[in-house]
Amino acid sequence: MPSIIKKLPANIHGKDYVIGDLHGCLDLLERLLQKVNFNAQHDRLFSVGDLIDRGPYPLSCLQLLHKPWFFAVKGNHEAMLLDCITEYLPTNTLPNTTDFEDSDFIYNGGEWIYKWINIENQFIATELKDALSAVFKLPLIYIVGTGESRFHVIHAELTKPNPFNHDEMVWLDSDIDQWYAENSITTEVEQRLLWSRSLMRFDAAGDYPAKVQKGLSTTFCGHSITKTPKQFLSHVCLDTGAFMSMNGNTDFGLSLYDVKESQCLSTAYHQEEISVTNLFIEKIN
Repeated sequence: MPSIIKKLPANIHGKDYVIGDLHGCLDLLERLLQKVNFNAQHDRLFSVGDLIDRGPYPLSCLQLLHKPWFFAVKGNHEAMLLDCITEYLPTNTLPNTTDFEDSDFIYNGGEWIYKWINIENQFIATELKDALSAVFKLPLIYIVGTGESRFHVIHAELTKPNPFNHDEMVWLDSDIDQWYAENSITTEVEQRLLWSRSLMRFDAAGDYPAKVQKGLSTTFCGHSITKTPKQFLSHVCLDTGAFMSMNGNTDFGLSLYDVKESQCLSTAYHQEEISVTNLFIEKIN
């Protein structure tokens, strides 16, 4: 059984970066990594998931999972991909065309997969099979470092079911540590880690919760598209809509956070420049 949560020590030899939802926009990522002079020997890149769909290079983004410096959590788009195809892999078969075309995965931008499969001929490309083997192993949470330097990487949110009925709306470090020890979480918690947008709905309503939640270390996430990174209850959302800039809308783009320098770098399609802004993240006392 793959680990639900994975732990990594603090990076004492290089820098850690966190990238927002890629959605196939590998070329934007390469531009950002070149800007920061990413050192593959010492630096690490964490991804909040949703590597695939909507952008031009989804399989190439999945193939990043084979890189020793790349660490991603499972996003809801990876979950939809696995739901759609994983059960057929052991027998090397594919579902019928109607079932496949009606799947949530295809409906949400998964048409790219037809380049790598042929349902009529029951063909699945080796490149896709290799990538799927890595997707299957993706955790839901990364815990990085300890103490004051600790941070988490997730896809959506750590909000509790019916969050308004609790003193704390979100799960805390102690909860995550217990899940890690048991390598187990409930299905409801898993679904909220993949799909929840409760915190970002505060922003849409103009009602802002505190930036920091006592007992929860900085938690980088994505899933909810915002024009600039947002921090609510120790969550820092880095999904700034990379694929949405493909139509020339440079209000959106791909964001990369430099953990050591507390800087956010952003770029978009149809623009050559890379913006660099200081992004101060408040932390628990």
